[in-house]
Amino acid sequence: MDDDLYAKFLPQFVALARARVSVALAAVAQRDHGAMPATVRELHSLAGEAGLLGLDEVIPLARDGERKAKLLQVSRADADADALEAALRDLQRLIDGIAVTKGSGAPV
Repeated sequence: MDDDLYAKFLPQFVALARARVSVALAAVAQRDHGAMPATVRELHSLAGEAGLLGLDEVIPLARDGERKAKLLQVSRADADADALEAALRDLQRLIDGIAVTKGSGAPV
């Protein structure tokens, strides 16, 4: 990707990714199983956007979260909610690290 485009879109990606993960974490914490279809879509989109920016390290974590959200949607089990929350926290740390190391600003 062109450096100018990367510089333009990376901060937007980080902001959107943080928002998506934050909403998903809130849904899991509240055990809002009705929010899982939206969480699945958000994580799927996050993986695709990361791919467009060449953020290959984000893709497997977003896909793992997507799988765990699908499982929780069906199982509604606390153990599955905990696993999804852990995956989302890993994704959140990675996104915050990208924000710092790739120059899109300090974590919010």
